[in-house]
Amino acid sequence: MHKVSPCKRAFCVALIVALLCSLIVPAAFAQNSPGVAAPSEAAIPEEREPSELQPLDDALTDTVRVSIELDDPGTLDAGFAMDRIAVNGTARSYRENLMANQNTVASRIRSSIGGGLDVKWNITLAANIISAEVRCGDLDAIRAVPGVKRVFLENHYDAPVVEKNEAAEPNTANSSAYMVGAAESWAEGYTGAGSRVAIIDTGLDTTHQSVNEDAFNYAIEQTGKTVSLFTQSDLSAMLTQLNAYSEQSTKPTAAQLYHTAKIPYGFNYIDSAYYNQIDHLNDTQGEHGSHVAGIAAANRYIKSGSSYTDAVSTVHAVGMAPDAQLFIMKVFGAAGGAYDRHARLRQ
Repeated sequence: MHKVSPCKRAFCVALIVALLCSLIVPAAFAQNSPGVAAPSEAAIPEEREPSELQPLDDALTDTVRVSIELDDPGTLDAGFAMDRIAVNGTARSYRENLMANQNTVASRIRSSIGGGLDVKWNITLAANIISAEVRCGDLDAIRAVPGVKRVFLENHYDAPVVEKNEAAEPNTANSSAYMVGAAESWAEGYTGAGSRVAIIDTGLDTTHQSVNEDAFNYAIEQTGKTVSLFTQSDLSAMLTQLNAYSEQSTKPTAAQLYHTAKIPYGFNYIDSAYYNQIDHLNDTQGEHGSHVAGIAAANRYIKSGSSYTDAVSTVHAVGMAPDAQLFIMKVFGAAGGAYDRHARLRQ
């Protein structure tokens, strides 16, 4: 059983009260019905952000994980297109400015609350957010800092657990190739070649036969096309935008994070001690990530000695986009669990 902090209990109590108050909401849908009076504005409970809930007095020193949203919009909200955003110089400059401003605001927050700001992550692409751990009693002071727009309590998630069923015989060959019609797309040449799929999960069994590098390269050759694959050189050019860093003195290099042609990028975002180990060997978080990666992009060929066999008929497992490359972003690990904004915890 997990221990629940007083701050979280206060949050849960407030949510229960809100749910009880919401029983009056159905009356609002009857406002156009004859003979039924619509509720007054005073009767409808005001929607509140979780950050606005006040902690119990005895929970003020509890540590909570929060997202601190700043005033300026994130890069996408500022109007930059997602297409090729990693090589967009203007977008990169905008993100760098956001990061500089986040550092400034973080300094203001530390001055305001006496240094109790433990920054875990900085987000500048999809939003403009500082993810950090703070004392529960400092929430109001943080909201009052110039540049801060809102503060949200973050949820903590446990890794998914799949119960094994000996009677079940999973067959992704049937589901991918026939049930959803992927085979027709493959026949037309749409195998995912040249595309990349990010798997944000528990990691990947990089030694599995379905992600074998030689079998992947063989499949690319069989397309008969010139396919633009993501290379180590490409990774080096945009590594700083992937938020890949460890708590060591130096940042990981592209050579350390480039695994194979099938897996051109892999980073352990939660375990700083194992930042370039993306498998399941150092934790008990399960192999859900391998399962998801297989559904998405398990190879269409299996290496057998010096030859290659069709994965559908050989192992009855193939991904929806079998020729796509995989970006493995491990967010469940030895530290346990993941958060809304990211899943990195110090050891």
